[in-house]
Amino acid sequence: MSYIDERSPLLRAVLLVAGLVIIAAGMKASATVVNLILLSILLATTLVPLTVILTQRGMGRGAAIALTAVLALVGGALLIMVLTRSISRLSENLPTYQAALGGLVDTVTDKLAARGIAVDQALKPDPAKIMGRIGGLLGAALGLVGYGLLAIVLVVLFLIEMPVISAGDAGPGSVRQRLDQAMRLVRRFVGLNGLIGVIIALIDLAIMLLLGTDGAVLWAVICFLFAFVPFGFMLSMIPPLILTLLEHGGARAAALFGLFFVVNFIGDNVIKPKIMGSGLGLSPLLIVVALLVWGVVLGPMGALLAIPLTLAVKEILPIFASPPPPPSRL
Repeated sequence: MSYIDERSPLLRAVLLVAGLVIIAAGMKASATVVNLILLSILLATTLVPLTVILTQRGMGRGAAIALTAVLALVGGALLIMVLTRSISRLSENLPTYQAALGGLVDTVTDKLAARGIAVDQALKPDPAKIMGRIGGLLGAALGLVGYGLLAIVLVVLFLIEMPVISAGDAGPGSVRQRLDQAMRLVRRFVGLNGLIGVIIALIDLAIMLLLGTDGAVLWAVICFLFAFVPFGFMLSMIPPLILTLLEHGGARAAALFGLFFVVNFIGDNVIKPKIMGSGLGLSPLLIVVALLVWGVVLGPMGALLAIPLTLAVKEILPIFASPPPPPSRL
């Protein structure tokens, strides 16, 4: 009588892939809720080092957690108010940006025409259409205020719950030990990366305020979030760079580009490796594949969460890939 060998590597691989596909499909179907929960966990994990510092300074664990939670609640509410004001101001200034963009396009077209290069009308950017789409994005961002308030509440709740999770007496190689190891690895990456990201974002904020860039707080928050994305600082630099170019011309835009590049290059290539020590154990190919996969599953938020999620999956996957123990014989 034929039967299926439960210890067959092929069978385990097929079942593992099928299970991952089902989980990914479920996450994609409920991406809005999953993204909110995962983003809240990421932000809460970023704040965990503050609790540790307060505890090391002699404050009781409960008091340290409570103080961190209060700071997160008050700071998050104030940040949402500032972001809302920044987005509203950007929306009000869209006609100014549209006029500046139109002037920039005309200047570039005239310079090309002077050199004998004719630009087809169909290839010229339409400032009105571009600003219309940007206005739609800003309106959608204002509609996410309630989403942000709910995220703050979840961050506070996760801060309260996280410290009570302990490894206990889990044996080596057990499911609980693997889960705890994955949690420690992700917490270390997110905590240190978040701490460095906050410092870099504050420096970027000071640079933008010094150069007079509109919506500096909004772009600083985006710089912080993109600190979790490989080479994310290049993407986070684009909006303030374009805005500075439209507002103040090429000289200030070039200064912003140079200062941003120096600050983020030092942070990513000097400070982060020195503080975080050994690498993450993720090859460049795996990082790119992770960005693509999680982007498909969770949308744009997947790029932000790709590295922490991949670290957790990498640590937990051997539990399900390993063969089951042989049956005991009586």
